[in-house]
Amino acid sequence: MDAVDRARHRDDLGDSGLVTIALTGLLAKLALGDLRGAAAYSRELTNLMRIRGLIGAVSSFGLGEFAAARSLPDQAVSFYERAGEELRSVKATTWLPWRSGLARVIAGRGEIAPATALVEAELAQARTLDAPYAIAYALRTQAAIAPTSDRVTLLSEALEVLEGTAAARLDAQIRTDLAAWLLLLHPQESARAVDLLRSAEKYARQEELAPLLGRIRWLLERLGEAPDGELPGRLAELSAAERRVAQLVVVGKRNREIAVELGVSVKSVEWHVSHILRKLAITSRTELADALAQPRQPR
Repeated sequence: MDAVDRARHRDDLGDSGLVTIALTGLLAKLALGDLRGAAAYSRELTNLMRIRGLIGAVSSFGLGEFAAARSLPDQAVSFYERAGEELRSVKATTWLPWRSGLARVIAGRGEIAPATALVEAELAQARTLDAPYAIAYALRTQAAIAPTSDRVTLLSEALEVLEGTAAARLDAQIRTDLAAWLLLLHPQESARAVDLLRSAEKYARQEELAPLLGRIRWLLERLGEAPDGELPGRLAELSAAERRVAQLVVVGKRNREIAVELGVSVKSVEWHVSHILRKLAITSRTELADALAQPRQPR
């Protein structure tokens, strides 16, 4: 929003710049849970929607997102469809996730087959463009409408695709989705679910994303975890799940013993141990006791 506010005072934006700023502002306000603030940008998009082609498509997509956020599915469908029509009219190859928006709305009406076709088309385009963000975005939508048994796999793939990118919000959203499905489908992976949520929680809290943060904390409560739970010293750098594993490593328990005690898989324990060592900048389990007992030294 700071970047949007700075850009809005420029005189050289043109229609393309204006629609980009208006869409960014609208999506940021929706992420913050500020529908009233988003409404101001929706009015700007409405004015720009009369311009045919790519600008009209971007405007229509933003208005579709705004309608969906206000639970107005008929309006959302109309705007998303118009976005697609405008893109096709100029044969634009620009990635715009109107298909994902439309798929989510019609899937909510029980129209799973056409929703699936839309997402498959979007994912194919994203892979053709070799765009990690677009691929992960489409995979997240696909997971929302796919058979339940496929959702953990699709979300895990989306996280892998995003690794190394700067897509912090999408990463946090996918981590939250994945944690929710692990909680429901694989309760033995609760430690991993907590770790995913702690990572997402930190980002959502920093950016004040009330809707996402509320969902994260609700899930943590279901897992028996308090929000923002931290301990002093270097232990505070670890998530709650990692702390449990670290404390058992320190007393000499092996991965298999830890897995039995926590009721998780050995693979999950191994995954946590590797994260613990990397976070604390150490290379072996034998260094862990000292690392947890001493304050972190500046590098």
